Amino acid sequence: MKQSTKWVCFVWAIAMAASSSLAAPPEEHAPEVNVVAFGDWGFGTADQRAVANAIASYAGDHPRFDAALLLGDNFRVPLEDADDPNFQTVFEKMYNPKRLNFPFYACLGNHDYEKDRFHAELDYARLHPESRWKIPSRWYRIDLPSARDPLVTVLMLDSNKPQMTGADWDAQIDWMKQELGRPRAKWTVCCAHHTLFSNGAHGDNGVLQSQWGTIFKDHKVDFYLCGHDHTLQHLQVEGWPTSFVVSGGGGARRLSLLRDNRGPYSRSDTGFAAIRFTETTATVSLIDAHDKLLHQFERSTEGTVRIIATTPSDKATEHPLKVIVGIDEDPKHPATQPAAAQQGKSRTTEGTEATESTKKKF
Repeated sequence: MKQSTKWVCFVWAIAMAASSSLAAPPEEHAPEVNVVAFGDWGFGTADQRAVANAIASYAGDHPRFDAALLLGDNFRVPLEDADDPNFQTVFEKMYNPKRLNFPFYACLGNHDYEKDRFHAELDYARLHPESRWKIPSRWYRIDLPSARDPLVTVLMLDSNKPQMTGADWDAQIDWMKQELGRPRAKWTVCCAHHTLFSNGAHGDNGVLQSQWGTIFKDHKVDFYLCGHDHTLQHLQVEGWPTSFVVSGGGGARRLSLLRDNRGPYSRSDTGFAAIRFTETTATVSLIDAHDKLLHQFERSTEGTVRIIATTPSDKATEHPLKVIVGIDEDPKHPATQPAAAQQGKSRTTEGTEATESTKKKF
């Protein structure tokens, strides 16, 4: 009898072990990519530091981040070469290396071409592969979280046509078509410095609309991210399936808006965009330098856009000519002084937006 009981217990133990082995495996997290995006930042001012601190605070509350997308006008301080100490002051130390320990992929703005800063930016990335600073060429592709299993395809583009040869501009367009024609991830994002559409001082850019816009439409680009206008905007334009996000609030002096009759949202303020991608939705949050949510929307893979939360947009200026020529600072958000004196070699922060190139429409 005892032997029979032992046999029954033995069989029961084997059955339980088998049942355990057939149990469902631990639940896997759904694929997800998180990025922050901002431009017009490299001034070394208190405004830049406030935005950098807000990004670090946001990232601390959202521990998974894959990349930062830098939307041009990266350095408005002098850069002599790849050893210039401003790389440390304005980038490496400015953006908390512990809390923001992910790659910062950059594209070039018009001010990066001034005094050939872009050469130093490219050289620094090449000579310091250990740095978070990434810009392998003037235009390039990223697949996130990895090229092997991407959820998001990002094209980092150079929108500075006046600073480029015709051959280079045409070569980039051919490259864009080729990359967008290749297999891509579920989401496609294009980034550059200049706006296609904007309610801000620089307004709409007809050249990019005609030469890039058709490509975006043909290849169903989900998002176009840019800076140039020192504002935070979300624009949905009739006849254009792409969602346009202007995130030029990285620390530059703000100007009032030229128009307020197009939305859903536009505000003259410092801050950044945070985007969370899943297999079905992308959620875009516009956040100010005080880590306050200003506007949030969700886009489905089918292109449906839904506003989740928002605050009032800014009204258009009553002095449009002053805004166009760059002399009407937004009175609600005055510029701040430099955060601290430069260290190391003698460096001075260049004037903000009163230069001739700032006044150009492109």
